[in-house]
Amino acid sequence: MLKELSIKNLVLIDEVSLNLDKGFIVFTGETGAGKSLVIKAIRLLLGDRFSQDYLKPGAKEGEVEAVIWGGELLYQRLKELGYSETEEVHVIRSFSPKKQKVFINGELASLTELSYLTKDFILLTSQHEFYTLLHPEKQLELLDEFINLSPLLKPYREALSQYKEISSQVLSLEKKLEDLMLKKDFLTFQIKELEDLNPNPEEEEELKEKREKLKNLTFLREQLSLVSNLLEETTSNLHQTLSSFEKLSDLDKTFKFYAERTLGFYYEIKEMLREVQAYFKELPEDNSELDQIEARLSQYERLKKKYQKDTQGLQKLLKELKEELKLLDCGKEDYEDLKKKREVLADEVIKLAEHLTFKRKEGASVLTNLLKEELKELGMEKVEILIEVITKSFDPKNFSPYGLDEVKILFSSNPGIPPRPLEKVASGGELSRFFLATQSIIKDKQTAKTVIFDEVDVGIGGLTAKKVGEKLKRLSENTQVLCITHLPQIAALADHHFLVEKVSTQEETKAMVKLLKGEERLKEIARMLGHPDHIELAFQFLKERA
Repeated sequence: MLKELSIKNLVLIDEVSLNLDKGFIVFTGETGAGKSLVIKAIRLLLGDRFSQDYLKPGAKEGEVEAVIWGGELLYQRLKELGYSETEEVHVIRSFSPKKQKVFINGELASLTELSYLTKDFILLTSQHEFYTLLHPEKQLELLDEFINLSPLLKPYREALSQYKEISSQVLSLEKKLEDLMLKKDFLTFQIKELEDLNPNPEEEEELKEKREKLKNLTFLREQLSLVSNLLEETTSNLHQTLSSFEKLSDLDKTFKFYAERTLGFYYEIKEMLREVQAYFKELPEDNSELDQIEARLSQYERLKKKYQKDTQGLQKLLKELKEELKLLDCGKEDYEDLKKKREVLADEVIKLAEHLTFKRKEGASVLTNLLKEELKELGMEKVEILIEVITKSFDPKNFSPYGLDEVKILFSSNPGIPPRPLEKVASGGELSRFFLATQSIIKDKQTAKTVIFDEVDVGIGGLTAKKVGEKLKRLSENTQVLCITHLPQIAALADHHFLVEKVSTQEETKAMVKLLKGEERLKEIARMLGHPDHIELAFQFLKERA
C-alpha cells in the first residue's frame, strides 16, 4: 500500500506531500490542472525513464519520495535484494540534468532494483494497459493468473529448459559427427603422414648436428689428425719437462711443486688426446648417410611449413587428430544416448504441457462466466464472451515458456452479433470496463496492494459511470485504489478525495494537490456536475450515493 507520496520540482509541482490511506482514493480537477503529474511521479517510482522536461523550470534538482507498506512479502523481497529488512520501505528517486540517484531505506540503490521492488506492490493502469489486453500473450497471462498456474508452469519450464539443452547438445554433436564423416579420409591421411614422421624435437636436433658433421667430414678428419699429433707431441714434451723438474727438486724443493703441476697437465692432455682419438674413430667412413638425413630433415621442414607449427606443435597436432578421429566412434555412442534422453524429456514436456492445457480449458469456462457477471454489473447486460484455448501440435518448435497454448478472447456487446476477437470489436470504453472486470476477479491473486486507475472513465458516463465507481469501491475493500477521474459518479464514492488545481501568479504557475473535506469537497462535486455554485445539488448527489 502506498502510504506517503512526496513530489518536489516536477514540471508544475513545487512541493507536494500526500498522506494516503486505505480504501478508494480519487484525484479530480480541471483538464490540464496537473493530475497527470501525480501519475508521472508514480511512474518514476516504478522505474520509468527520466526526461529533463520533467524538471521544474529553474530548479536544479527534483525528487519523488514514497513510503510503501508490503508486509511479509516486502520483508522477504528486501532481504532478497540485500537491503535492510522491513515491512514498509522508504524509497527516494532524485533527478537533475546531470545525474539521478535512487535510495531504498536510506541505502544507495539502482534503478533496476527500484523497478523490481515497486512494481510488485503498485500496479499502475492506464489506457495503454487496457489495450495490452488485445495482445494474445496478455490474454494468456490473464487466464494463467486467474487459475494460479505458476506452480505448474515452473516444472514445465524446468523440463523444457533441460529438453532444449539436450536438443542443443544433440544438434551440436550431430554437426560434429557429420563434419568428421566428411573429413574422415582426410583426417586418416593427416594422421598417417604425421605418424610416418613421428615428430620428435630431440631427434630433429640430433639429425641437424649429424648433417653438419657429414657435410664437413674431410675437414673434421684433417683437423682431428692435426690436433691428435699436436697433443701427442705435447704429452711427450710434458713428460720430458716432468723428468727435469723431478731432478731439480732433489736440489731445491721449490721445483717439486712445478713437477706436481706438470704431472697434472700431462694427465689432462693425455685424457684430451684419448677423447679426440675416440671421436675420430666414431666418424663415419664416408658421407653416404647424408642423403638419408637430408631426406628426413626435409620431411620435418615440409610438415612444419604445411601445418604452420614447430616440431613440438606437430606432436600435439597428431594427438589432437587422433582424438578427433576417435570421436567418431565414441561420439556415435554419445549421440545415441543423448537422443534417448531427448526422447524421454520430450515425453515429459508434452505430458506437462497437456496438463497445462487441461487446466486452462477448465479455468477458461469459469473465467468466462465470472467476466460475464462482472461486465453485467458494469452496465454491459447483453455481453457475450468466449475464451478459446487453442493448442498447437506437439512439435518441439511449438513449445514456448507457456506450453503449447494460445488464448483468444471473443467478445460481443450487442445481442445477435456473434462474439469476435476482442481486439477487433471492443471500444475504448468497453476495454476499460473489461480491464476493471479482470482486476475485480483477480484482486486476491495478485501481489499489488495498490492499484492506480488512470483513464478508466474514458468513453463512459451516466449509469455506467456509476457502476464503474461502485466496482472500484468494492475493489478497494481489499486493495488500495487510486483513481484519476473526471466523473462525479466515480468521485462521489471515494473514501478520500484530492483536488489537483493550477494556481497562477505573475511570476509562475504551480500545480497544487490538497485533500478535500466538507464544503470544499461539495464545491468540487458541484463543479464536476456542471453547477459550481450549486452546493445543495452536490450535497444531494453525495447523499444519494452514501
